[in-house]
Amino acid sequence: MSEKLLEINNLKTHFFTEAGVVPSVDDVSFSIKKGEIVAVVGESGSGKSVTSLSIMNLLDKAGKVVNGEILFDGKDLTKASEKELRNLRGDDIAMIFQEPLTSLNPVFTIGNQMMEPIRLHLKLNKKDAKARCIEMLDKVGIPRAEKVFDSFPHSLSGGMRQRVMIAMALSCNPMLLIADEPTTALDVTIQAQILNLMRDIVEDLGTAILLITHDLGVVAEMADKVVVMYAGQVVEYADVFTLFKNPKHPYTQGLIESTPKINQLYEKLHSIPGTVPNPLNYPSGCRFVDRCPFAMKQCITHEPNNTYTADGHTVKCWLHEMDRIENETLKEKVRN
Repeated sequence: MSEKLLEINNLKTHFFTEAGVVPSVDDVSFSIKKGEIVAVVGESGSGKSVTSLSIMNLLDKAGKVVNGEILFDGKDLTKASEKELRNLRGDDIAMIFQEPLTSLNPVFTIGNQMMEPIRLHLKLNKKDAKARCIEMLDKVGIPRAEKVFDSFPHSLSGGMRQRVMIAMALSCNPMLLIADEPTTALDVTIQAQILNLMRDIVEDLGTAILLITHDLGVVAEMADKVVVMYAGQVVEYADVFTLFKNPKHPYTQGLIESTPKINQLYEKLHSIPGTVPNPLNYPSGCRFVDRCPFAMKQCITHEPNNTYTADGHTVKCWLHEMDRIENETLKEKVRN
């Protein structure tokens, strides 16, 4: 579990639009080890999905990675050719999209769509490819797999379609699975089944998972580490136990406080005031300044640095930057 499978360093992804340049992902860094589950959380518009699409190089024509490295198994994907990326997608890196109905082609059967990547990457004939499809459908808990193999997407429920997407993503034994809001459109019972399935995948196959979600309950249950994003930046990065026990960034604290707890009664749920700033007009200082209850003068004019603690906890906030400066000054006085 010590070897880094994916390492993202100072990633910047911009969209070049008629209204101007949109810095959707701005200086993002984190890593994933083999067999690890890393969750990326944040509000809509925080840059979670664009980060995942940057890894796969599935951005539309207006989007471009303008800076940084995406190291997968030691290879920088930002410098890879389109042919190399095609060989990588679906084989070493697979992705589960948010809405399975729009991800599956409505005019082809499930089997037809599942067999395509299997034949392409595993070089199997039709008979063996079909056997592999049915094996994977069985593995993700789909009953009557042979019948589903010949079915069209519209004839399946949302939970069944999501299982098909997972089976398709795992069919070539990828090293990394990117799951973009995999349970958003599903009811609570099906959500639990999908999450249990994903956990089994990690245990049985050793697949690493990049889990993109806004549900902190899912994060607490699934993740080893958590990346908290806000307005295109990573504002906090820590292991899941540290983050929930001692959240340092005011935005993370607000997210956790706004999550209902089963053992508490509320007259009114907590919410973070305001909205995510327009990416065409981000504040010059801290991007959370207009919504932060602890904002200071330097928050308005200067962007905070990343502050690192002894336990690997990273936070981008002036409150903790000042604590670090004060501690270093105190240590220097003691040494002298």
